[in-house]
Amino acid sequence: MEKAKWIWHPGSFELYHSMLLHNRRTTTRTYEGGGRKSVYYYPMWRIDSPQKNAILEKTAEISEAEELEFYANTEEANMVVDGKAYPVGSHVRLEAGKHTVCLQGFKAHSFPAFYVKGRVFKTDRTYIVGGADDKRGRHAGYSEYYTDPSDNPEIFKFLYKKMYPVSKKEINGGVLFDFGKEVFGKITLNNLDGRERFVALGESLEEALDVLECQLGLNTSGKSFTSEPVAFRYIFVPELKDASAELDFEYLPLENKGEFKCEDELVNKLWDVCAYTMLLNSREGFFDGIKRDRWVWSGDAYQTNLVNYYLSNDSDIVRRTIRILRGKDPITKHINTISDYTFLWISSIWDYYFYSGDSDFINDIYPEIIDMLGFIEGRLDAYGMYERRPDDWVFIDWSTFDEAGPICAENMLLARAYESISNCAKVVGDKKMEKYAYERHARIVDDINQLYWDKEKGAFIDSYKSGKRNVTRHANIFAILFDYTDKQRQESIIKNVIYSDEITKITTPYFEFYELDAMCKIGNYKYMTDMLNSYWGEMLRLGATTIWEEFDPTKKGIEHYEMYGGKYEKSLCHAWGASPIYLLGKYALGVMPTGAGYSAYEVAPKDMGLGKISGTVPTKNGNIFVSFDGKTAEVVSEIDGGTLILGDKRYPIIKGEPLVVEL
Repeated sequence: MEKAKWIWHPGSFELYHSMLLHNRRTTTRTYEGGGRKSVYYYPMWRIDSPQKNAILEKTAEISEAEELEFYANTEEANMVVDGKAYPVGSHVRLEAGKHTVCLQGFKAHSFPAFYVKGRVFKTDRTYIVGGADDKRGRHAGYSEYYTDPSDNPEIFKFLYKKMYPVSKKEINGGVLFDFGKEVFGKITLNNLDGRERFVALGESLEEALDVLECQLGLNTSGKSFTSEPVAFRYIFVPELKDASAELDFEYLPLENKGEFKCEDELVNKLWDVCAYTMLLNSREGFFDGIKRDRWVWSGDAYQTNLVNYYLSNDSDIVRRTIRILRGKDPITKHINTISDYTFLWISSIWDYYFYSGDSDFINDIYPEIIDMLGFIEGRLDAYGMYERRPDDWVFIDWSTFDEAGPICAENMLLARAYESISNCAKVVGDKKMEKYAYERHARIVDDINQLYWDKEKGAFIDSYKSGKRNVTRHANIFAILFDYTDKQRQESIIKNVIYSDEITKITTPYFEFYELDAMCKIGNYKYMTDMLNSYWGEMLRLGATTIWEEFDPTKKGIEHYEMYGGKYEKSLCHAWGASPIYLLGKYALGVMPTGAGYSAYEVAPKDMGLGKISGTVPTKNGNIFVSFDGKTAEVVSEIDGGTLILGDKRYPIIKGEPLVVEL
C-alpha cells in the first residue's frame, strides 16, 4: 500500500518555493572607492505568494475500522471528522461506514500542509479542495518526495555531498581554488584572517581573477565563512594565501535512467556533459542557469521537460515547473512577460501528458489553461493573430527580426498552443473547446501560409506588413517541425534557408534544439551529427564542463563569456543546451511514444555515422533498451505496446522478450 503524502492547496507548495527562489538572485556591484558587494537582484515579473489557508476534504465508505493520525505544519489547523474537530497530533478511530474528513489550516508566512496516517483516509491527491474556495473540487497538491510525517514541505529536499578543490594555486597575491568543473552549493572558507573582504567567484578562470568585473562573489568576515548556495568553478581569495575551501554540493536525487553510448567518444562525452548540466539545473523547477538567473523560464523549461523524458523521466519536477510558471490569478502579463513563453507553457502541458499519460494532472490544470487562453485572446488583433503590445516581450531567440505587425514565428507558436489546448480538451472531455481550439489552430496555420510565404525567396518572411521581406531561420524551422506547410515548401525552406549562408546562423543552443529536431524529423540525420561535433563539440574543446547559454564559434578568448553588455554575464551552465540527450534518444535510438504515456510506441533506430549505438530510454512503467550497429537492431523492453521499425518492416515488441532483427 502506498504511503500517505503531505498535501496542500493545489499550487501552494510550488508558489512558496517559487517565491523564495526567484528572490534569491544576487549580482555584484562596485561602489565608490572600488569596493565590491554582492547585492539582491529584483525579479523581472510578478512573484505570487501561496494561499495562506486551505480546506481539503474526502468522503468515503470504509468496510472496516481504521486509525487516523493527524499532522500539520502549523498549530492553526484541525481535522474535522464527521463534523467534530480534532487538533494537530490527534489519533481518531473510524468505525466501518461512510465518513467525511476535512482538513483545515492557516499559516501566515508560508502555507498550511497536512499529513494523515490511515488506510482509506491517508492523505493523497484524492482529497479535494472544499469550502467556498474558487478551486473547489480540484485535487490536493502533493509531491512524491514528501511521504513521511517528519518531512517539512517548507524545506525543499535537496541532498548534499562534500567536495574539495582539485587544485589550489597562489596567484595575484591571493589564492585560487579550482573545483575542476561547474558546481553548485554552499562554500565554506576556513583559515581566514578575520578581515572583511570580497571573494570572487567564476565559472571561468578569467572571471574569478577579475575581481572588479566578476558576476558573483562573497562578502566574508571572521575566521571562517559559509555561503548560501551559489554556482562557480573557481574561487579567488585576494590578499590571503592560507585559506582553505570546501563545498557542500547541493542536488536533487534524480536518477539518470536514460543512457547513450556510441563509437564517437566526443558524442559520449557530450551526452555526459549535457546530463550534468541537467542535474545542476534540476531544482525546485527546471532553472535556466545556476549562476546568473537561477529562475524558471518557460521557453527553457519547454525544452528541459523534453530532455527530462529521455534522461530521468521525473514527473514531479515537470509538474512543479508548470505550476511555478503559471502563478496565480488574475493573469496580468504573459509568463515571464514573454508572449511566446506563454504559448510554449500551454504546449508543454500537452507534451507532459503525451510522455506520461498523467490525465489527473491535465484535469487539475485544465481550468488554468482555459483562463490563460482567455488572457491570450484578449490580446489578439481583429483577425485573431498575435501582435506585440507595448508591455509584452517577444523573444523567439536572441536574433534580429522584422517586428512590424504580427510576427510569423510567434503566430506559429500561437497555432501550436491552440492545437495543444484542443488535445487537452479531448483528454478532459470538453468537446466544445476541443472543436473550437482546433479550428482556431487550423485558421492560423492557413493564414500563415497565405500571408507570410514569399514565392521569390522560397521561404516564410518575418512580417507581411513592413514590405522588407526579411527571412530568418526561426519561422521556417517551425514550419517544418510542426508540419505547418506542404512538402514542396519544406524542400524549398531546406534549400533557401537551412543551407543558405546568407541567412543568419543560429548561435544559441536554445534554437539549435528546434533546428536539429526539424532536420531529424525530415531524415537529415547527418546535419545533426555534424552540429553535435562542430557546435557542441567545439564548446567541449574549449574546456566547457557544462553547456553554455550561447556559443558563437567566430568569437575568441574571453569574448565567449560576454553577453547582455556584461564581460562575464553569459551563463556557462544553461539547461537549454542539453538537447542532444533528447535528440539522440528520439532519433538515434529512435524511441518515441505514439500513444499517451507509451501506451503505444515506436523504436526506429538510425545509422547517424556514430558507429554502433546503444542506450536506454526511460518511461513511467519501465525502460526500453536499444542497440543498433547499422545492420542489426536489438530491443529489450519492460513495457508492452511497442513496434520496432527497421527499413520498411515492422516487428512487435513483447515485454521482457529480447527482439533481434537484421536489415
